[in-house]
Amino acid sequence: MAVRQAVRPAAKVIAVTSGKGGVGKSTLTVSLGIAAASGGKKVLLIELDAGLRGMDIMLGLSGIVYDLGDLLEGRCNINSAIIPSPNIPQLYAIVAPVSMAGPMRIQDLRLLIGGLRGYFDMIFLDMPAGLGLGIRATCALADLALIISTPDPVCIRDGGQVVRELVSRGFTDHRLLINRVNRKMLRHRVVEDLDEVIDGVGSQLIGVVPEDPEVTLFSSGGKIPDSKGELQKICRAVCKRIDGEYEPLIVR
Repeated sequence: MAVRQAVRPAAKVIAVTSGKGGVGKSTLTVSLGIAAASGGKKVLLIELDAGLRGMDIMLGLSGIVYDLGDLLEGRCNINSAIIPSPNIPQLYAIVAPVSMAGPMRIQDLRLLIGGLRGYFDMIFLDMPAGLGLGIRATCALADLALIISTPDPVCIRDGGQVVRELVSRGFTDHRLLINRVNRKMLRHRVVEDLDEVIDGVGSQLIGVVPEDPEVTLFSSGGKIPDSKGELQKICRAVCKRIDGEYEPLIVR
């Protein structure tokens, strides 16, 4: 994709983060990107979890030559690192490095994101889980943080830690996206109800994603979600809320 002179308003940058790994953060990042691009936005996904690349499989990208590490360490230019989705027009990605000579530097990421804001409508950052780089990069780069949590006590506690750390650094624009909601868990009182997740994480709810076999197929083999399926309906609604539009909350 050739980057030409910017003519659009600066993109909104959304950090997708979590307290622990394995909560479906990357899958939801890609799903939200697909929903936004299908709705007419020009969208860039940036995968920041070095050594744990997965976005290429989900998007069906093949023959990747350059990644974020190559870009940050000067082995390629921006046009070589940005890869268009083969299935979704207006959707682009910069995938995570397989390895890097040194740690990612916040100042380099800030320069990169600042330079790209004018060429896209939305930029989603797939952050590493935990309280390290993901927190620092969210505070330095993002306009909004989406905290991903599943309805289990460990994930709720860790999500709350992320919110407290963000707030302690002066970052207060965050929302909660609850993933893998299984009514059996609620019936067996693993948690009492979704209010327990909201209260435990301490962030305003923006969406609820049920446990769905379609998500497993998508995350494991690049099978793009059905645009009429529940996952994409929910992600489109979340994207509209991110844009400040009123959209009723979908809870199955």
